[in-house]
Amino acid sequence: MTQNDSVNVPQPVKATVIIWLRLMRLPTVFTALTNVLCGFIVSSSERSLPDILALRHFWMLLLSSAGLYLGGMVLNDVFDVALDSQERPERPIPSGRISKRSAAIFGSMLMLTGVAAAWLAGILAETEPVAVCMALILAAAVVLYDAVLKNTAAGPFGMATCRFLNIMLGAGCAGSWDTVWSGPQVVIAAALAVYVFGVTWFARNEAGDSSRFALGAGLAIALTGIGINAWTALQVMLEKPSAMGAVIALCLIAANVGLRCVRAIHLNQSMLLQKTVGFMLLNIIFIDAAMVFCMTGSSRLASLVVILVIPATLMKRVIPMS
Repeated sequence: MTQNDSVNVPQPVKATVIIWLRLMRLPTVFTALTNVLCGFIVSSSERSLPDILALRHFWMLLLSSAGLYLGGMVLNDVFDVALDSQERPERPIPSGRISKRSAAIFGSMLMLTGVAAAWLAGILAETEPVAVCMALILAAAVVLYDAVLKNTAAGPFGMATCRFLNIMLGAGCAGSWDTVWSGPQVVIAAALAVYVFGVTWFARNEAGDSSRFALGAGLAIALTGIGINAWTALQVMLEKPSAMGAVIALCLIAANVGLRCVRAIHLNQSMLLQKTVGFMLLNIIFIDAAMVFCMTGSSRLASLVVILVIPATLMKRVIPMS
């Protein structure tokens, strides 16, 4: 082999930390964490921020959600490697920067971490094993969505189910099964599921030459989800006047999402539609914060939720959300 030949031999590309973070779509994890914050806070009688932050099972539930969510993101690309090789060859796995095997192991480890953290949360909280059961069901739902449902008509339902279970995971240490499944977190989780169903439907039609009717239907469903939360807030206003602030916030969120989506639908450009999907996902944080304020009347607890929009917004500048 000549010197020139050795120079021309392609060298393997080393996966950097930023490449692994892109594989996980790290900015989106903050919307999952706010789901857990919302589920935990509204299902708990504790209203002191310092006391909540001192609870070890609170942090374990956050770790559980992060592990399950990020693991699902990684496994999503593992199952989609053939399709991404054609449509998105720049992604970490099809570009060769991360092997499919390494990604599969990493994603599985994240999922196991999520389940283990939920199990530990239940032990620390000394409650029935609701949290770990919720984590196991959520893990199964995530894998089912990634491997089977995503590219089918049931895809939006699968994603909505995952978000529903994520809020319920946050409530997993609230007590017995009856306690967990009878509080306001159930309605809030259902409303978020409707919103996410609409966002997922919208995202399935973001190619740029999509039917405006399909995009409009996705928007309408998403706004319905916000409307369910607003209706819930109106129901508790007699007991909690602070819920009026949540109603106003939800109306502003709906108006902001609606105007942004209408403009994107009108222009029907792929890049703009993709950015709009990211915008809709970020608004999950504000929706969760509004419902925390609705149920607690605490601006400090609502701020704990909404502040996560800062790292999410900063990170999405260098790490794509989709």
